[in-house]
Amino acid sequence: MNSAFRTGIAAIGLITAMSCIAGCEDRARSSGSGSPAGGPSSPPPTTLTGTLQSGAAAIGGETTGWRIVGDGATGGFDVDVSRLQPRAKSLDGQRVTVTGKMTSKNWPERGPTQVLVAERIEPAAPPGRK
Repeated sequence: MNSAFRTGIAAIGLITAMSCIAGCEDRARSSGSGSPAGGPSSPPPTTLTGTLQSGAAAIGGETTGWRIVGDGATGGFDVDVSRLQPRAKSLDGQRVTVTGKMTSKNWPERGPTQVLVAERIEPAAPPGRK
């Protein structure tokens, strides 16, 4: 074979390989997204049950002001009840089930903190009962 023919074959092989790689990357990006439009998929809802407490305080006011504390636990999770303020106030201090999306707030003093953005708050039965 002459060198011009070999160069042409090599060029065709290189172009074919590059096309295949580009196509594979596009498929990986669109199939891994979990959404038909190719955008990022949203996380599944999170459900937590415990006592809803208002008046939470943190360094520099870095808090939503609301927490849900599990049965017999200390601490708890920050809860953003801004969409459900009247409902949250009516259930303050009671055992509830909160459903929503878990997000992360990056507070200057506290650093990254998990926050449950409440989409639903329902009264919950006492522990051990269904």
